[in-house]
Amino acid sequence: QNLFSTVGRQEHLMIAINFFREIVSDFSEPIKVLIVCFATEKDTWPDQFEWEKKKFTFLNENIEFILADDNPEIFPKQVVDSDAIYIKGGSTQPLYKKLKNIKNLSNLFRGKILAGSSAGANIVAKYYYSYHRDRIEEGLGILPIKVFVHYSEEKVEKLKILEKHKENLKTYVIPETEYVVIDKINLKV
Repeated sequence: QNLFSTVGRQEHLMIAINFFREIVSDFSEPIKVLIVCFATEKDTWPDQFEWEKKKFTFLNENIEFILADDNPEIFPKQVVDSDAIYIKGGSTQPLYKKLKNIKNLSNLFRGKILAGSSAGANIVAKYYYSYHRDRIEEGLGILPIKVFVHYSEEKVEKLKILEKHKENLKTYVIPETEYVVIDKINLKV
């Protein structure tokens, strides 16, 4: 199961709680959740990590949280040891640079709950619309999909361009404060 969102703003707390509930719903306790903050500045990771942990506390679950390490030797081991991986939003480019060199990333994610918010959704797609750079970019292609996060009606022309871009893949449109659940999609090997 894969979940992708553009939720998380405090004013949309119930939507965010439901998103995080989806991440852990298939597990019996205790649950290990790896939180990936690579899309933000490294010196902010500890604070980002604590903030994300608080979002899960509303669930009253027995959850062990792990802050992802950007060391390419350590990160794969953390993925293997986790039940769910949550890739935080931020800037897609630093996230891409950190993850593109991880060997067998798709295989590491196989069988895991994979959740991403904003940049975290973009990175796993084959193609995505970059909200900040106003163009279509290529993700890691872990999932054979196209993603448009932070979507609004005034961007319908950009959506049409994304849908027609290169190969014919399912396009997931995720408006602000919403999330989608993609169930049982085949990961790239």
